[in-house]
Amino acid sequence: MNAVQEKQEFKVLDLSGLMCPLPVVMTSEHMKRLKDGEVLTVISTDPGFELDIKNWCAQTGNELLSVKRNGNQVVVEIKKKPFSVEPSLWYWIKFHALGVKLHLRHILMQLNPLIKKPDHFITFSAISEGTRAEKFLKGKAKLIPVPDEIDPRCGVVLAVAGYQKAKDIYEELLKKGFGVEAIYKKEGKSYRRVYP
Repeated sequence: MNAVQEKQEFKVLDLSGLMCPLPVVMTSEHMKRLKDGEVLTVISTDPGFELDIKNWCAQTGNELLSVKRNGNQVVVEIKKKPFSVEPSLWYWIKFHALGVKLHLRHILMQLNPLIKKPDHFITFSAISEGTRAEKFLKGKAKLIPVPDEIDPRCGVVLAVAGYQKAKDIYEELLKKGFGVEAIYKKEGKSYRRVYP
């Protein structure tokens, strides 16, 4: 394979069928191989990919040129910018470790009869916003994986017992500039958006 053919391999990346976090991880790894100014087209069927890739571009400094929907596919074009910084493999290992930790925490919360079960959940624009918020709150609420009934994309929510406490935390985070989205209330096996 000559250099031109190898270079062309990285121009279109079809990630159909892969779910979060793989589409963003693989996009990041391919962007590392591009030269400044080159454009990568990425195709994904992951329902959360559009929001994830927008956040990833904002964090890395790469330019999101376009986002198009084609049925269940999202097709994006990303331009490699000078001085862009794609996360390292170590970052992705820590990211996966966080996912395992949050899933275990959620299971233990469900099993522990001594704690009041959360019934309200605060969503965020990005996982990084949720992790920052949990540290900022110093134990007022616990971060868990976002329930699929709220959003099928990869993400996190702050689990809170009681509407007023959830609203107070939401307002505090909003005033401090965190990327909070909404509060959902668990009603049986479903979730309903209750604020704002």
